[in-house]
Amino acid sequence: MTDDDAKNSGNKADIIPNKSLSDDRHYKIITLPNKLECILISDPETEKAACAVAVRVGHFADPDYLPGLAHFLEHMLFLGTKKYPNEAEYMQFLKDHGGRCNASTSTHDTCFQFDVGSEHLEAAVDRFAQFFMDPLFTESATDRELNAVNSENSKNLQSDLHRFYQFDKSLSKASHPFHKFGTGNLETLKDGVDKSIDLRQELLSFYDRFYSSSVMKLAIYG
Repeated sequence: MTDDDAKNSGNKADIIPNKSLSDDRHYKIITLPNKLECILISDPETEKAACAVAVRVGHFADPDYLPGLAHFLEHMLFLGTKKYPNEAEYMQFLKDHGGRCNASTSTHDTCFQFDVGSEHLEAAVDRFAQFFMDPLFTESATDRELNAVNSENSKNLQSDLHRFYQFDKSLSKASHPFHKFGTGNLETLKDGVDKSIDLRQELLSFYDRFYSSSVMKLAIYG
């Protein structure tokens, strides 16, 4: 991102934050017409660019009958969009251009981030943005990604930190959202679920209800 990009990207509500005198980067905070709040950081000298989105929803919002749904949706967003239907497109593009990506689901927030060679930032952002516009949530990917979530939970069982956290949650009041099992596994998302529940439809409903630009924050550095 050039200095001119940062200067010309906003509207009358643009904010130029205070920064250290030794910081040569340029910053701007803008709010887009769709209420998405963004911080833009211009550093023409950087070799790596980066981008992150935080969505103000986490596993506290899981329906009681589908523990782990928010986390499962986080996984599913990586697996194809209308513009880029190939499930491997996003991660392969980043890998081919010196980048990487990750995501996490917490109690109140779900965060997605990537870095990439600075000259490839625009193309990477285009692929990334489709997560929040036209994800596919295909039937085949839904079934397969359940196994990935289950594997992640199995790995967590070997971690003292995760076990202590889940034990702490189990001692909380059952009616409080903190009591929920946020990771999810095959039992909570498939095998132990009422057969009348359509998991893909639940994903779509959760996405439509909670994934709004008005509750997202975007950061772009490049």
